Amino acid sequence: MKILFNILFLFLICSGRAQVIIIGHNQLNNSALNQVSYQLIETTGAKPVVALASKSDFMVKLNFGKTYTIALTHDECITNYIEIIANNIPESKYETKMTYELNVPFYYKRDEDVNKEIFLKPSHRIIFDNVSKMIDDTAYNYSFNRNIIKKEMPVVNATNNAVVEEKVMFSGKVVLHSNPKLTYNNQKISVYDKLGKLINTTSTNRFGQFVFSSVNASQIAKVKVENTDAAVQNGNYDLQNNERNTTLKSIGGNNFIEWQLKPEDLQKFLSKKFTTNIGGKLVLTSINQKKFLDNKTIYLSNKYNTIIQKTKTNIFGSFVFENIKPDNSYYIGVDAKEVGKGERIDFLNKDDKLVGVLDTLAGGKKSMKFNSNYNAQFNDMSIADEEMKMNVNAKLFGDNVNNPIGKLKIILLNDQYQPIDSTITDDFGAFKFKYLPFLRRFFLSAENKDNSLDIFNNILVFSNDDNLVKILSNAKGQKFTYKPLETEMARLREIEVDDPWLDLANTSKKTEKDKVISESILFESNKFDLLPQATELLDKVILVLQTNKKLNLEISAHTDSRGNDADNLKLSQMRAKTVVNYVVSKGIDTERLVSIGYGEAKLLNKCGNNINCGELEHAQNRRVEFKIIN
Repeated sequence: MKILFNILFLFLICSGRAQVIIIGHNQLNNSALNQVSYQLIETTGAKPVVALASKSDFMVKLNFGKTYTIALTHDECITNYIEIIANNIPESKYETKMTYELNVPFYYKRDEDVNKEIFLKPSHRIIFDNVSKMIDDTAYNYSFNRNIIKKEMPVVNATNNAVVEEKVMFSGKVVLHSNPKLTYNNQKISVYDKLGKLINTTSTNRFGQFVFSSVNASQIAKVKVENTDAAVQNGNYDLQNNERNTTLKSIGGNNFIEWQLKPEDLQKFLSKKFTTNIGGKLVLTSINQKKFLDNKTIYLSNKYNTIIQKTKTNIFGSFVFENIKPDNSYYIGVDAKEVGKGERIDFLNKDDKLVGVLDTLAGGKKSMKFNSNYNAQFNDMSIADEEMKMNVNAKLFGDNVNNPIGKLKIILLNDQYQPIDSTITDDFGAFKFKYLPFLRRFFLSAENKDNSLDIFNNILVFSNDDNLVKILSNAKGQKFTYKPLETEMARLREIEVDDPWLDLANTSKKTEKDKVISESILFESNKFDLLPQATELLDKVILVLQTNKKLNLEISAHTDSRGNDADNLKLSQMRAKTVVNYVVSKGIDTERLVSIGYGEAKLLNKCGNNINCGELEHAQNRRVEFKIIN
């Protein structure tokens, strides 16, 4: 069939008067889509011309001087309309053959993430370049593509005129002593009604957060978890809402913790829209080597393999995706070409724990499927807002791209309109806020000093990749203010997992002497052998030492207060020495490293000898610290 298609194509382009020839390849998830039918519509009238089809491919030969629409339909997919504007081609070009080839991506009709209404318009527009060929209408096609994926979650409405209570999301966080670092992780949590009847059960994630995604608010009266730590009294556990402006103290017995919810308190835990973040790092593994999958594009796809987000990994193979909806199926994937024969990609979470392997071939990508229903795997992948950093990049122009607005002071504000940081645009109108705490909402402002902006009617905001994000009307005599929509923020903001080692890997930055990085490197009880999770973290430290040759480290190990003081001191010394030995075994000069064991001499909290503390508090003290030294 492919040979016949090529023969017909050659016949068309070699016979008769030159025309516009459109060649298309229909695809679903990067694979050929068969059984696509089409209809050719001439917008300017006249009789349809000859068109040839070959399974997943189509070819259309069009006359000059007209505009056309090709309607491509498939039983399971949304109809695609391709628009060809050939009515502005001068007659002097009518003897020129103009061939244009494109891939046409299709989407399932049942894909709830896809904005089906937008497909009532052409999904691709082809225009004359005013010289000699047909090209993409870049602005139109870009605008269409960035609106394919819905940006808002659907709202559930009552049907059949019945009075139905709208389902909502009930979410929060369980912490100890109101300390956001002492979270009740990976534990079962349940909600009950006023009669004590169980409504639903889920689990907290790796930082104590939970969500019940579809509940009736009127039924919720109590939240309950099992108390697995007898050393902690019930009243010490707090239930916080996500904004942290409501905290409820716990009550209960010896083996459980519960919180009673008054109606006025309950409202602070409810929302119609709740999302979370996921992230970690990717490691390419083979028999001969292990390395971070750095600076590679990684995709987040829904259950139909439709790409809904994409980002790039950093030098540690780390990435993060936000706006993950509860109770959905997703794929995390990389282009299949990134994985060679005998290689695999391991997905580790922020704590360097193995989450899974990207071993499924789907949509031309090596992928791993996961469900966001707060199961053990998803909980390990979760990333808290506090664990993320963001960069904000943009370019400003007055009226058109020939007028970059340079030397303008830009102020970044949070959702309370409080200034967070400021910077100055360069001569090309570009500015950047780098490595700031993550904000779900932010605003941009600039003073109109000496009315310098008044010469412009509009301010154009472009993303860092030179795509138009917003056109703002400029109010004369007033300061510039931009309140980006959620979709616009996503185009201006880069997100990464907060990692203090990133700065140390940057050799252009001055190294801060005596800086200490604390890591929770896990050891088995009373042992000093490195576990796989520990070596994954140390591989990152080794990469930093290999990159930054001037960096020297003091590596110190610390224990909690339980057990004999002398034994704890000896154990910590052996653990510190084990860490140094592993780093040296990977080629780092031993002269750059010092190992010290402090035992329980440097506790981070009150949990000394004979003090009754829980496991979460003791865990704070079990750590390995890396201190920068000369």
